[in-house]
This record gives sequence, C-alpha cells and structure tokens, in this order.
Amino acid sequence: MTSRRPLAWLAVLSLTFSGCFFGGKKGEVITPDGAAEPDKILYEKGLQDVAKGRYDVGRLVFQNLLNTYPDSEYQERAKLAIADSYFKQGGTSGLLQAKAEYEDFKTFFPTSEELDDAQMRIALTHYRQMEKPNRDATQARAAQREFQDFIAEHPESPLVDEARQYLREVEEVLAVGDLGVAKHEFVRKNYRGAFNRAATAIKYADFSRQDEVLYVLGRVRERQQNIVAAGYYYGLVVRYHPLSEFEGESRKKLEKLGLPIPDVDPVALARAREDLENETRRSLMGRFALLFAKRPDVSRARKAERPPLLLGPEQINLEPGGPAGPTTTTTPAAGAPTAVPSGSLGIEIVTRPQREKDDESASPDSGSEE
Repeated sequence: MTSRRPLAWLAVLSLTFSGCFFGGKKGEVITPDGAAEPDKILYEKGLQDVAKGRYDVGRLVFQNLLNTYPDSEYQERAKLAIADSYFKQGGTSGLLQAKAEYEDFKTFFPTSEELDDAQMRIALTHYRQMEKPNRDATQARAAQREFQDFIAEHPESPLVDEARQYLREVEEVLAVGDLGVAKHEFVRKNYRGAFNRAATAIKYADFSRQDEVLYVLGRVRERQQNIVAAGYYYGLVVRYHPLSEFEGESRKKLEKLGLPIPDVDPVALARAREDLENETRRSLMGRFALLFAKRPDVSRARKAERPPLLLGPEQINLEPGGPAGPTTTTTPAAGAPTAVPSGSLGIEIVTRPQREKDDESASPDSGSEE
C-alpha cells in the first residue's frame, strides 16, 4: 500500500493539470477539492514574479498559461501581461520587445477592450526613448505618430486627454529642435534654410516659444530685404505675444523700419498674463541639472491646447495703429499693388512673388546663402 501512494498522487496531479475534471468555467480546471483554478494560479503567480522584478520567470509562467490553457479566460490578460513586463523592465531592448508584444496583442485580440491601453503603451515606448532636441529626432517623430494614431482611433477613451498632453510634450521637443536649427542657419547666413525650419516650428500651435519663432522669421525676412514681410512677423509678436521678451525688440524693429505698430490682441494679453501667473520657474540648481539629464525637458510644454495661429500672405495692415495679422488683412490679387490709405506710410502691400514660394519649399540643406 505504501509503495502505491506516490503513483496515486502522480495520477491525481496528472488528471488535475490535464483538465480531466469537469464542472468549472471554460478553460478552467477544477481540482478534486473544487477550489483551485490552475490558469488563474499561473496568471497570479506571473504577476507576482513581474512585480518582484523576476521578469523572465514571470514571462515563462504567462507563456505556460497560454500554451496549456488555450481556452482560458486569462489568455488575453496573460498576453498583455507579457508586453507589460517588457515595458516595465525598460531599457532599449525591453522597450523594443514591448512594442512588438503590444502589436501582437492588437493582432490576436482585435476586439479587446484593452486596445487603447496597448496603443498608449506603444506610443510610450517611443516617448521614453526620446532624445534631446539637438539630437536624433527619430523616436520623437515615432512617438508623435503613435499618439496621433491613438487620438484618431480612440477618441472616446478615458486616456485620450493624457495622450493629448503627451503629444504636446513630444511636439515641444520637435519644435525646439527646429527652432535651434533655424537659429543656427541664420547665423550661417543660410536664410532659406533658416526660414524653412522656423516655418516648420511655427506649425505647432501649442509650442511655448512661438514668439521667438515669429521673431526669427522677421529677422530672416529683414535680412532678405523683404521689409513688408519682416514687419508682418514683428507685428505678430507685438499683437499676439505682448508680454514676450521679444515684444520690445519687435516693436523697435517696426519703428526702425518705419512700419506701423499693431494694437495688442486683448485675448492674447489675458492669456499671457495667466501664463505668467502659472509659470513654474526652475532654481539655478534645477537648470544646471538639466544640462546633464539624458531625457529632454518638457516642462515648458503647454497644459492645454491653443488656437492655431493662422498665417496668411506676408502682408501688413498699413493703417497707423492697426492690427497685424492674417485675420485683419484683405488679400489682393497676386502681384497687384494696394492703394495706400490717406495719411499712412507709402508702402505697397503685395503678396509674395512665386520665386519666394519656391524658395520656401526647398530643403533647408539645399539652400544657399541669399
């Protein structure tokens, strides 16, 4: 009798884990005492291993669940947990594998209620690998695409506001990079390249340094002897960024060029005051620490969407004291002069020549000094 006991226990264990006892849920195995659910036990054990940093062990447990219980209700959760384990593990290799696993999850479970979470994590694998604005922007651009896909595919998700904020932070990094290149090209006197990169940065409506981009655009046009266009951009700084550090210099530029100074937009002024009140200033040590940080600084990214700045032809309203901006300017026919109002400056308002448009569409790297 004693010699038969080990064989009896082996038989019980074999029957238990091979699913020969019935009466449980689909994919669920009930042991003789009617309590244990092996697929659930495996799932919870995997979660415990991952929580304790035993990522490889946890993934083996989840994979065992997937292979042993193909009809288990924990299949979907185990598949997602494998991806999450790589995401939590982090590092370049971990994040790359996490993205692949999340993509597999979306393929195997296309109707899952966790698709939004998987897409968010895919975007975050790129977000976590973003480099500083003056370095390679590959990961930042990939994150931008993935967050945009999330917003388009899951507009009703409870995570959509979080995704929009991440997107603003990613675009802040991209815009800072474009602005840096524009300023560098300006110093090199590659004005075509400087204009193109600054024009790219200005497309990000929520960029916190929009005022500086407009000022650079004005400087470029001034160096190109396009006075009306330069006044257009300087005027936008004065009108829409009244508390900017570039407002005073833009105002001086308009006076120097003999161009009218636009009125301040009251909505923009109220918004600028609110921003100033809510601005968080870093300490000297905090700014110093940023120099050695590996991750890009996104602290200046807006916390809410802004209405886009609708740029029109590079024209200005020559009425003294009149506002500068595309919403208050009537566009004349291409190349046709506009009558100068009585008492205003003797400058014609004209649209950009076709050659200028062609120049702006050229690649920054292909531009030569103008």
